[in-house]
Amino acid sequence: MRMVRSTNRVAKVEAAIFDCDGVIIDARNSYDTAIKLCTAIVVNKFLGIEVFIGREIEKTIKSLRMTGGFNNDSDTTSTLIQAIITFASAEMNVTPISWDEPEDGEKYLKYIDRNTSSPEVVSRALNWLASTIENMEGYVDLKKVEELITAKSIELGVEGVLSDLRKFLNYPGNFGESFLATLFDEVFLGEEGVREKYRWISRYIRYRGTLLDEKVLVREDTLIKLNEILPRGLALLTGRGRWETEKTLRELVRYFKIDYSVFTADKGSEYEKPSPLGLIEISRKLNTRNIVYVGDSIEDLMTSIAAHREGVNCSFIGVTRDQDFARKFLQLGADVVVEDVNTLPSIIEDLTKTKS
Repeated sequence: MRMVRSTNRVAKVEAAIFDCDGVIIDARNSYDTAIKLCTAIVVNKFLGIEVFIGREIEKTIKSLRMTGGFNNDSDTTSTLIQAIITFASAEMNVTPISWDEPEDGEKYLKYIDRNTSSPEVVSRALNWLASTIENMEGYVDLKKVEELITAKSIELGVEGVLSDLRKFLNYPGNFGESFLATLFDEVFLGEEGVREKYRWISRYIRYRGTLLDEKVLVREDTLIKLNEILPRGLALLTGRGRWETEKTLRELVRYFKIDYSVFTADKGSEYEKPSPLGLIEISRKLNTRNIVYVGDSIEDLMTSIAAHREGVNCSFIGVTRDQDFARKFLQLGADVVVEDVNTLPSIIEDLTKTKS
């Protein structure tokens, strides 16, 4: 699949900036699994019964990501937990929890491998969240969705439970301070990962880390060819941290101007997409204003549009196999949509020839 809306800006590019997850790294078995595991862990602990997360969660995650405001998977996790606890607490007791010592994360895997959620109220919460998000217009972020969940908690008469839950999660927040932010990285990076990155001993979960299940999507020959045809080279703008990015890409890191790249997880919140600051900073360091941003989310596209408004000649190539995302990319202004990042060298060369 190759869908082209516009060729003019792509034909002028001198550098390519890449998002990581879903573009050059397959993170379905890392970030998505971390979302599901963290949700299952917290919900099971709070409800004090066996709670199974079914495949409804995948539709809900997709709905959140299509808003453009949920590129941060910890935001998604927080939203899912709040929705489930809000609905469940209207029908059953929610128990205060304490974490005296780290638990075995492996035992929670069985709670995310079901076709249907159980008890039924979990499915109801997830379906409510997905349908509500799909009916919203414009940019939707964690703050807006939390307002909806607050309204639902008042309707159900459980606003006190939701308030207590939010205090416990202490999110948004930084690793080591926010419970949810810390739990998420303990699940994602694993015991060894948080020890190496943060010099931290896992406080909540003993786990190998879903990061180890990532796969690299981009081939070495693709990166070599792109560096040949783009005079200003390649860089990264990603919501990941630099440590985990280098851990997964390994030797392929050398094909990117890593010191010119921006890892928003390691920067201040002002750099979080869809802020254009990352693309503006990278284009300045590369000494070019003719760039293409290659991403897989609506938030990535919004970031490129915002950078263009700030004077960077930024085109956008969307990478997705999902037809819903592909259509929305084109509707919102993507220049090109492809299924495979490894087709980029031939696409850019073809468009350049067409322009000349």
